[in-house]
Order: sequence, then C-alpha cells, then structure tokens
Amino acid sequence: MAKTIFEHLSGIKEKKVSWDTLTDADKKTFSPFLINRFLSMNMDYIEFVNDLQKYTVGLLKPSEVYKLYYHFLPAQKTWDKYIKGKTEKKYEPELLDYLTKWFGVSKREVVDYLQILPKEEVREILSAYGLDKKRITKLTLFKNS
Repeated sequence: MAKTIFEHLSGIKEKKVSWDTLTDADKKTFSPFLINRFLSMNMDYIEFVNDLQKYTVGLLKPSEVYKLYYHFLPAQKTWDKYIKGKTEKKYEPELLDYLTKWFGVSKREVVDYLQILPKEEVREILSAYGLDKKRITKLTLFKNS
C-alpha cells in the first residue's frame, strides 16, 4: 500500500527515509503541493517553505523536492496543527451535480463557474434537465458574489 501524506512527512522530517528506498507506488503519491501545505503549518518552517514554494511546485521534480526537504529539515518529530479554511455550504449538492454533468467539469470548477454565471443562465440549465420552477428556485437560492 502506498504511503499517505503523513507517512511522507514523517519520512522527510523524523525518520529520514531516503527517496531511493521508496517504492514506485510511494513515489507516485508524493505531492510537493501537499507537503508544502502541511510543512507551512509549522511556524518554524513557514518562511523556509514560502521561499522555496516557487521552486517546489512545478519547477523541481518531486524527487528533488523530497530530497531538498529531507536534507534541510532537522530530524525531529513535530506536531503541526493543521488549520482548515472556513467552509461555507454555499450551494446545494444537487445543483453542483447538475452543473458538473452539464459542463463536464469537477465540482470545484463548477463552484468557480457559479461565481460568474448569471442566475438566469443557471436556471435555464436546470430547466433543460426538466426540473420544475419550484425546485429550480430552491436550488438557486445562493449568494452570488
């Protein structure tokens, strides 16, 4: 079974597991973006991670990012509080399902679309799926910011 993000963090920070000893499946699950995100939750690492982020996401290979953190971070166990962003249930899941099918994109992208789509266009799409006016009205009661 491939490693989780937490196992990768442990391998970089405390256990110091070399990249070369990881299996191919483990290497595929290593995500520089997620590693940066979790490392930045530690106040001792935040500036270091921020300075390196422009290189670690997209410019360097995952193996190079792993080795960079492996060599530069101290070998110690730390507890880093993960800070979640505020989640606001803004849209009905049913609405997101219809629009995901309509546009052929992910729910995350549909949420972005809803920021710019006029409500009338959303209503027309729902109408094309055969929903009645009452249901359409309920699904389109969202903040349009």
